[in-house]
Amino acid sequence: MPKADSLAMELTAEEVNQLLEDTTSAARISITEKIAGAYGHNQLDEKERQAAEQVFRLLVRDTEVRVRAALAQHIKDSDHIPRDIVMPLARDVEEVSLPVLQYSQVLNDEDLLELIDATQEISRYVAISKRKQVSDIVSGTLLDKGNDEVAATLVENDGAQISATHLDKIIETHRGNETLMKAVSNRPHLPVAAAEKLIHVVSSSLADTLKRKYQLSAGQIQPEVEKTRESETLRLVRLAGSQEDVDKLVNQLLAFGRLTPSLILSALCQGDFAFFETSLAKLSNIPVNNARTLITDPGELGFRAIYNKSELPDTMFPAVKLLLKVVRELDGEGEKPGSKRYPNRVVERLLHYVEETPVENLSYIIALVRKNG
Repeated sequence: MPKADSLAMELTAEEVNQLLEDTTSAARISITEKIAGAYGHNQLDEKERQAAEQVFRLLVRDTEVRVRAALAQHIKDSDHIPRDIVMPLARDVEEVSLPVLQYSQVLNDEDLLELIDATQEISRYVAISKRKQVSDIVSGTLLDKGNDEVAATLVENDGAQISATHLDKIIETHRGNETLMKAVSNRPHLPVAAAEKLIHVVSSSLADTLKRKYQLSAGQIQPEVEKTRESETLRLVRLAGSQEDVDKLVNQLLAFGRLTPSLILSALCQGDFAFFETSLAKLSNIPVNNARTLITDPGELGFRAIYNKSELPDTMFPAVKLLLKVVRELDGEGEKPGSKRYPNRVVERLLHYVEETPVENLSYIIALVRKNG
């Protein structure tokens, strides 16, 4: 950037006299603002910049807080100021440190973790939580402090990375904080497992927010939630975009005792192989790849073995086996789950196969297909 003032670093005669005669901090603050302002706006050439930095190294030791605060305010946005100037300011009293902690991009994760570890002042945690970008390791360390204000600041900061594990912890730890729960529900790209947990702790005042976010129809979320709400959970199953998302969701449901046979079969009725396979794998305590091989076994042994080990209802096996066959056939034909015609296609194919040989409990499967269509 071109220099706005070629004399940006030169002191005027009046400024020299101020420094010689004024024993208060006013003169030093004025000079600090002049030099730091020019530095912060990149108005200095290389020689002047180096000279300014030497002045800053003296100013960080100035006994007057207002002088150090003026320096911090003017250099907080600089991305090239030396770290040995920034760190003393970041450790200083709040008036000096908070702008630096919030805005200085010179501070890296290692610096921030050191600064977090060195204090118990909530205001400093909050300042770091407001940074334009907060890494997962830094946000996790801040969340471990267990403070509501810090958690809320991070959740409301779209630039803060928060892992699914830490989001789960926020929901579990702060579920009584309605404002914080609303902030969590409004976060973009909320992981499916965290969303599923949030639905089960949400109060009535957050119902509209959740309906919009997850496209739930009126009346689906009640103020006093039951332990099992399969229709809402199945919507989240359809949102799961990766195997990692499915794993987290299944683990969440299993941990809370909500991975029911009805839910697992309902997912299969909707053509969701990933959820069905992962559920049977978790219930059988085997890797998903092993489960997938057993379920797709063209013979009689594989699917029967994992079905038995997962302890799904034995009387339902013939009907579930036929459902799996139908869903797999429709998938091979390019039929898209989630379409309006999909449930009808499943039912039509099921009825076609049992025209001559009835299958026990098939009516229950058909009811699930129609219910979740």
